[in-house]
Amino acid sequence: MFRYLSMMLWVLMLIAPVRALADEVVFDRILVKVNDDIITQYDLDEEIKPVLAKLGNRQLSVREQEQLDQFRKQVLERMVNDKLMEQEIKKFEIVISDDAVDAEIKKIKKEQGYTDEDFNEMLKKDNLTLEDFRTKLRGIIEKQELLGYMVHSKVLVTDSEIKEEYDAHHDDYVLEKLISLAIIVLPPDVAATEVKKRIEDGELTFAEAAEKYSIGPGKENGGSIGEVAWNDLADDWQRSLDGIKEGGVSAPIEVQGNKALLSPVKVIEDRLIPLDEVRDEIFKRLMDAKREKVFDEYFEQLKQSSVIEYME
Repeated sequence: MFRYLSMMLWVLMLIAPVRALADEVVFDRILVKVNDDIITQYDLDEEIKPVLAKLGNRQLSVREQEQLDQFRKQVLERMVNDKLMEQEIKKFEIVISDDAVDAEIKKIKKEQGYTDEDFNEMLKKDNLTLEDFRTKLRGIIEKQELLGYMVHSKVLVTDSEIKEEYDAHHDDYVLEKLISLAIIVLPPDVAATEVKKRIEDGELTFAEAAEKYSIGPGKENGGSIGEVAWNDLADDWQRSLDGIKEGGVSAPIEVQGNKALLSPVKVIEDRLIPLDEVRDEIFKRLMDAKREKVFDEYFEQLKQSSVIEYME
């Protein structure tokens, strides 16, 4: 129900309105008529006041002025959309309880790791009272309720769609290469090239050579050091193992001042994350995409059926 509320809240707070001082002169010119409601110059000025405050009284460059004008248009368009949403909220008699607002504030604090003191400091920094914050949050929850009412019942994701999405994005679910690795760390008086030759000639197996010569880990287990992710290996280890088949022997490398031989006992590639482990993730992604599409269509129809008149 409250998905993405926190993110939306922080975005909206960037343009949070600040009440005009009593001695300010307000030009309350009507900018847009939205059905039976209006948006005035005062409303727009209140929305962009924090941005204007940051700009101060300095002279803007031509480019900055163009950017500010574009920003005004974007904010006004958002205000028109918000007004339409508010009208729909009233139409469907959506009411959000104080308990629901309190629960969402508690959730926001938990997600952001805020103490009560941190939260109050955040409100102060954004020139918001707790009541201002609650009002904004209530509006966001109302919109989420409206979206759920208008969109959720019209969206369905099937098992076949999930499977198709999984197959279509095969590469996204491939796990990194694993190597079951064995190592022989040789003492200074034993030549690595000689041991490598004896293994390759079949005189000794890698495991026998590890037990006979190694001063490194796992010598009792054929030099096995278990499964290692390929990307976790040092560059020189990767270079020495590149192109070596399972059971083969690498060229000698240096390990802590000693010569060593590596053997990829087993190479595990093209492992896929099972569909069941990512089913919920895929379902959510498909559902969100469908909801967005359905909502865009709904909102476009809403705008077309509304009387929106720009006075400029």
